[in-house]
Amino acid sequence: MTETTQPTPENAVFISYARADNEQPPDKKAEGWVSFFWNQLRFELTDRGAAEAKLWLDRYEIEPHEAFTPKIEQALKQAKLLLPILSRNWIQREWCQRELELFVQQHADDNDCYIPVFKHRLEREHLPLLMQNNNARTGYQFFEIESTGKTREFYWRGLKDETAYYDLVRTIAEVISDKLGIVRPAAMASSMATTGQTVFIALAASDLRDARQRLVNDLQKNNIKVVPEVDTLPDTAEAFESMIREALSQAVFAVHLLGEKSGSTPEGTNEPIVPLQLRLAREMPYQRILWVPRWHRTETGDKRNPVEVVTEHFGALQQNEEIFGKEVTDLSQLLRERFKPASQAEESSSGATFNQLLIAAADPEDEELATELANLIQECKLNVQLFDPETYAELTPETSAVLIPWGMASKENLQALLSKLSPVPAKIVCLRLPGGNEIEKRRFFQKGIISKKIEALPDDTQKCQDLLESLEILLPYGSEP
Repeated sequence: MTETTQPTPENAVFISYARADNEQPPDKKAEGWVSFFWNQLRFELTDRGAAEAKLWLDRYEIEPHEAFTPKIEQALKQAKLLLPILSRNWIQREWCQRELELFVQQHADDNDCYIPVFKHRLEREHLPLLMQNNNARTGYQFFEIESTGKTREFYWRGLKDETAYYDLVRTIAEVISDKLGIVRPAAMASSMATTGQTVFIALAASDLRDARQRLVNDLQKNNIKVVPEVDTLPDTAEAFESMIREALSQAVFAVHLLGEKSGSTPEGTNEPIVPLQLRLAREMPYQRILWVPRWHRTETGDKRNPVEVVTEHFGALQQNEEIFGKEVTDLSQLLRERFKPASQAEESSSGATFNQLLIAAADPEDEELATELANLIQECKLNVQLFDPETYAELTPETSAVLIPWGMASKENLQALLSKLSPVPAKIVCLRLPGGNEIEKRRFFQKGIISKKIEALPDDTQKCQDLLESLEILLPYGSEP
């Protein structure tokens, strides 16, 4: 195989894999997993100006007549990085694990010399010993664990999730070029400049460590700096606290990942790292998000109530804190929105007087109205979502408003919905539409609830903005906030 630039040992990356992971499907409609990955990673490295990075793969480097083992050992000695493709096949191959051991032994002075890539979901106890300790790197996972617990692979008999797959490959290419010290062209370096803002993403316990890595990857790809930047934790409590305080001092925002585990406990304290970091962050004046993923099931198999988790294990919610319980991808999107440049943030806010706007249906027959209204309001560039009683507790009541399109719902249905709005949002508006019991609607009154009659939902963005202005959810055009 011919490369456009002559590779040298100092920019060589050895790819360790099991041959079974590169089998082509019987229908021949897709490449083997390893070959497809190699080609995509090669492209990303070239595209970002790092074509001199040498991806060493035995199928391209060893001729059939050559001695296999000596050439593998020579390549391991020369390579600067090792990229093991960890899978159910890889962990069963003694030689694959031997490649990792040999490489790490030869790079004993560099604890950051390998980049784990996970093809399959593997239990920690099945990994090589050096990957089982609490400080082992998470690596890059080409799959996602759905809320049902089912594993969804990004590449299986072909590409299944282009966005997730290519985002990971691009991130790995960036890591490789950075670790090899390959200087990017000036134009690319300029495009990678950070926003000047830094977010503190607390170090996680083992149950959320993978999610943290994915969150960090997403933020860094969007030019947001993340601290702390460590792979190995300090041994003592004093050193750990010093590191966390330094990281917190650099940040303008903090995120804490609260799973079912509390993390390791540094020597010299009885406080595990998860509550310890939150305690230190609570000394800072800026905003904090407590991420308590609802899908992260308890030992009994039940979904978690984020508010109860925080109250029970971390005390009452404090000033400048909010709880978020959705998926890690939703958390990443939320953070990226908040780190937009001021000009973009102002444009997307459209003069909104509430940070969060919910659309709720009091009866299944009104759900179509709620969805239609939510879609239209979204076109007004507001932070809007459909009401879900399970996630409502995550909202900040002082900055949220609820719109209820009231069509066919009975008064009892409406009262049942209103009883679920606890804590009560700053504003609740019932939009009385034709249909249902008109007498009940005309006679409806409840303190703190606005009831407004409209003949129909707005049918374009301008009419939607006019309605929101009349409800004082949007500021009138040209007025000062």
